[in-house]
Formats: sequence, C-alpha cells, structure tokens
Amino acid sequence: MKRLACSALLAALLTTTCVLDQAYAASAKAAAAKPAPAKLKYQLTTYTYATREGEALKFDRIVDTSLKAAGKQPVIVFLYGGGWEGGARNDPGLAPGLREWASSGYTVIAVDYRLGVKIAKQRNEFSPETSTAMYLRAIEWSVEDVFDATSLVLKHADEWNIDKNQIVLMGGSAGATSSLVAEYNIANETDLAKAHLPPNFRYAGVISMAGAFWLKANTPLTFKNKPAPIMFFHGAKDQLVTYDEVQGPFSGYGPVAYSRLFPGPDYPKWFVDYPQGDHIIAGTPAGDSVNEMKAFLQKFVKERQQSSIHTVEEDKIPKTLEVFLKALAAKPK
Repeated sequence: MKRLACSALLAALLTTTCVLDQAYAASAKAAAAKPAPAKLKYQLTTYTYATREGEALKFDRIVDTSLKAAGKQPVIVFLYGGGWEGGARNDPGLAPGLREWASSGYTVIAVDYRLGVKIAKQRNEFSPETSTAMYLRAIEWSVEDVFDATSLVLKHADEWNIDKNQIVLMGGSAGATSSLVAEYNIANETDLAKAHLPPNFRYAGVISMAGAFWLKANTPLTFKNKPAPIMFFHGAKDQLVTYDEVQGPFSGYGPVAYSRLFPGPDYPKWFVDYPQGDHIIAGTPAGDSVNEMKAFLQKFVKERQQSSIHTVEEDKIPKTLEVFLKALAAKPK
C-alpha cells in the first residue's frame, strides 16, 4: 500500500505543480509589469552551457550594473519548479524576484535544465509502473545540468568578478529538490559530482522552498562530508513533497527528517516550518521571506555561523493553495 501511495504522489506532482505555476504567474503579473526603479539597471546575458541530444541548455546571468563593485560578488544559482515537466528560466513571473537579488549585490544565474518527465512522456517511457524511475532519472539529469552550468560560471569567475566560495543554490518544488540532491551528490563525492565539477568545489549554501532529498529506494540519508548550510521552507500539509520521511519505491527525506537525523549546530540549518502550510510554500517565501533569506545568507553563508534554527510560522490565514487561489480570484482583473 505504501508503494502505491508513493507512486500516486509522484504521479500527481505535475498536475498540482501546473496549477501552482499558473497561480504564481498570475500573482506576479502586476509586479512583472512594473518598470524597474530608474536607479537600477539590470543586465541580462544568456549563455549556452551544454548541449544534450541536440538541445542547447542555457542560463541567464543577471546583474545590476548600477551597483558599485565592492569586492567579488556572491552568486545565486536559481532552479525553477515545474515537476520536471514545465517551467523556464525566463518565466516573466520569476523576473521581479531575480532582479531583487541582483539589486542586493548578487550575480543571479537562472538555469534551464532538462525536463526529464516531459522527455520521458514524449518518448512513451512514462507509465504508472515506470513513474518513480522516470522521476528519479529526471532529478539526476537536472543535477547533472546544474553542475555543468556551475562549471561554466566558475570558468568565468574572474571575468564576471564573482566569489567562487559564495555560490548558493536556490529553488522551489522540483528546483528545490534538485538543489538538495545536488548538494547530496557533492557532499558524498559521487561519480556524478566528480565528472561535472572541478575538484574540491562546494556550494556555500542551499535555500529550499518545499523541496526534499529524493533518492533511490532504500538509500539512507548519510554524508561523507558535512553538507553546506541549508535553509528549508516547508509546510506540514504539503500534498506533494516529503515533509518528514517516506520509504517505498523511493527514499524521501524532508526538513523534519533532516533535522532529526542531523540535530544541532554541527549541521547548520534554518527550518522555517509552516504547520498549516501546503505546497504553496514552493513559491510564497520568494516574496514574503526575503529578509529571512538575506539573514541566512549573511549569518550562515558569509559569516559561517554554526547554528541550528527552527522557526514555526502560524498565520491567522493559513498559507495554502486553496486560500491563495481564492485570493487571486477575488482580485479585480
């Protein structure tokens, strides 16, 4: 029964994520339409970082050229969500948030990656029997792609005036899960990490909005080296992505399991916990928790503080997909 439940959860991922994507795009439409403040000048440059089966994989480098250089810039590598079947680096709904990070002094790298579930369906490889394997393959592909994108960023580090030791992964939903699994590969010195990244490279941190470590069945969550500091945003009522732990056709570990397995400040982390929240947390922190993210980046990444924080956020109006869509529908068009 557990295996069937896990497979059903995976199979449902795309449908609900597509609804989320529509909600995010609609809510961000007004913000995306607003002109950037006059004093801010954003430069967006697109690069091809790899070619897979004839498909050019690209990322956008976004910088605020109005900022005066004060040393090398830290980097945020952003992975969008979409169930490994939808989404794009240049989604208009993402632009305001990415520009805000650029205006805060970060070089932003917004990455397109192979949409493994979409490809599997196009090839008629996806079925109820193969769904788990196809999702796990999609995650592996996305990790390989973000490693290749990171490698190109590192090659241009001097030219772009970036700090190689201050590169942070950030993502929501599928993008968050891929980010966490990328860190899992690096911390465990896997063949995948060794083949696609320079020796001894480490990300400086991970910000996960409704993501989890999704690994092959019966894989324990262990690390050969301590992982980078992680900031988790996650709702206890998440319909799709593991909040605690699940074992079945895959092994899933969310922030509750991570905090239980690696307690205390020896494994730096900040878990923002929404007891009433669901998978809408894959997107909402990007708008309403930027200050907390900046505090994490300052304290845990830049200053390398050894801390373990668990913040519980309960709201009079819970952060759920249902509430979000009702509010969205009530807005004048």
